[in-house]
Amino acid sequence: MKGHLRILYITAFCIYLVAVGVLCFIRPSSLPEMEIKTFLGLPIDKVLHFLMFLPYTVLAGMSFMGKEHPFHRNIFILLVLAVVGIGMAYGTEMIQAQTGYRAYEMADFYADMTGIATGSVAVLAYLIHIRLKK
Repeated sequence: MKGHLRILYITAFCIYLVAVGVLCFIRPSSLPEMEIKTFLGLPIDKVLHFLMFLPYTVLAGMSFMGKEHPFHRNIFILLVLAVVGIGMAYGTEMIQAQTGYRAYEMADFYADMTGIATGSVAVLAYLIHIRLKK
């Protein structure tokens, strides 16, 4: 059953990556106009960037880490996944700058990184919880 579950996690992670790619590179005119401009005083597009990258380390962690792995190995994998995610977020902004129809904004990148960091902290808390439970 563990193998089937791992395949499910990897499939979910791949679908997530495709969805992020579509959202990052679709023409803005194809997206619905947002009536809400802010959420808790933050620009709604930054909140959406945060939410878009929040599941990254959670889904990647479920795909590549495991309870059967030593704690230090999972921590290393988490760090690698976070760095790769940050690189992916930066890459999407750099590519958007080249499209001519999307804008490059460092604030978007910071929101992406905050989502990745928050997801990473959640995964770290889970890993610590599992380790303390043993």
